[in-house]
Amino acid sequence: MVADLVLGFDFGTSAVKAALLRRDGAIAAHAERSYPLHLPQPGWAEQAPQDWERAMQVVVADLIKAIPDAAARVAAIGLSAQMGGVIPVDAEGTVLHPALIWLDTRSAAVAREIAGGKLSVAGYEPLKLARWLWLTGGAPSLSGKDAISKIVWLNRNRAELWPRVHKLLDVKDYLLARCTGRFVTSYDCAHLTWLFDARNGRRSWSAQLLRVIGLDRALLPDIARATDLAGGLTARAASALGLRQGTPVSVGAGDVAAAAIGAGDPGGGALHLYLGTSAWLAARVPRSRVDPRTGIGCLTSADGDGFLLIATQENAGSCLEWGRKLLGLAEGDFSGFEATARRFEPTPHVAMFFPWLAGERVPVDDPRIRGGFAGLSLASGPEEIAFAIHEGVALNVRWAMRSFDRLSGRPAQRLRLVGGGARNLFWAQMFADVLGREIEVMEAPEYCGTRGAALIAAVAAGWHANLDSAAAMIAAGRIFLPDATASSHYDRRFAAYAGYYPRLRGWRLP
Repeated sequence: MVADLVLGFDFGTSAVKAALLRRDGAIAAHAERSYPLHLPQPGWAEQAPQDWERAMQVVVADLIKAIPDAAARVAAIGLSAQMGGVIPVDAEGTVLHPALIWLDTRSAAVAREIAGGKLSVAGYEPLKLARWLWLTGGAPSLSGKDAISKIVWLNRNRAELWPRVHKLLDVKDYLLARCTGRFVTSYDCAHLTWLFDARNGRRSWSAQLLRVIGLDRALLPDIARATDLAGGLTARAASALGLRQGTPVSVGAGDVAAAAIGAGDPGGGALHLYLGTSAWLAARVPRSRVDPRTGIGCLTSADGDGFLLIATQENAGSCLEWGRKLLGLAEGDFSGFEATARRFEPTPHVAMFFPWLAGERVPVDDPRIRGGFAGLSLASGPEEIAFAIHEGVALNVRWAMRSFDRLSGRPAQRLRLVGGGARNLFWAQMFADVLGREIEVMEAPEYCGTRGAALIAAVAAGWHANLDSAAAMIAAGRIFLPDATASSHYDRRFAAYAGYYPRLRGWRLP
């Protein structure tokens, strides 16, 4: 049978999305399965890797129901996943501790210790910061959300496990090991650990940075291009998934790099805004650029050539989910939440929402900042609250975009909108008005990362010469133009929004 399909997976914070792509880049079938997020203590965020595997089995079964001969037709498999996690495993790949995912901030004090010193600027000791900037083009967050501080926290606080630790893996790389038996990561995921030498001609684990935390290189996986083959599906994995043993599995990429490919035209420098649980702005740039003051920086791109400029914000779809619960709408009723917001007729005095429900990363790295409303009145009702939540996230993106535009060198360029939040067309128009630029909602935006993972697999399978030619298969989407009157209104709203944090950042709840 002709192998005319590629299979892509995208493991997010709340669910895995899977899709089968045809040679023309069209999605032949797709499926989704959620899994739990565990918050055992304030600042802790864990997941059970076994839940990812079970969800993976379910979505493959759903795809095979849709296309019964799919298992024999899959030419290659690609994986994408949330980044910044740490999963310690033994030599057999068995999990030794629940995954500390990107949301986890228990190691914030460790992060400040690693980066700081007696003399510090914005929390960083100048010589330490200079070393990270020289080697990596960036620096770890002080929030504790990056792998480097999580690794140290595990070593200190789970010392009984440490002698059994064989590898420390990110989410995608754990799943790769379960599929192929190989411990390998991609350039972008390695870079985000801040233990990676990103300089041209190096692109490897940094002996200098490993010494900073006293970590043995042997505890980290190999590094390879996203389009390289990690291996074939093992007999165990093939049996569990219902797929053909030996099916090639590409190294894949983290969610940011996969979304850039799935959004199309990464080589041409297309800008994209991802709206999922969190949000990020990203663009391909030829040279590393960074602004330590805002937390905007670069990761090595999936193919190891060039960089992705990224501005990550912690709160996007999570705010809409919180608002849905607040208003008592049914589980998953995001269309109802959108409809509630649509019914509101905004005025100059509408309440303002600050979406920092899980702290913030860009343009301020502050895990302790919290969200809230300003300007609520006795007349405020569900419609105003729903509208303000949508608006608050859009204004927060504009807050980051001021610095992002300067670093990318592409102000006012059309912005491609991807992720599950891009299905909300009311929000898409609001983003066009708030940002004052054209917004292009890509086809099947919620499967953008999945599509990117599948296109990586398509290159690994030999269907395309490189990722740029694979991404060229992505069709144009629906375009939303900014309304001049609305944009002028949001200019005034943003001036008030941007003044909120500096006035209240010293205030904390007791």
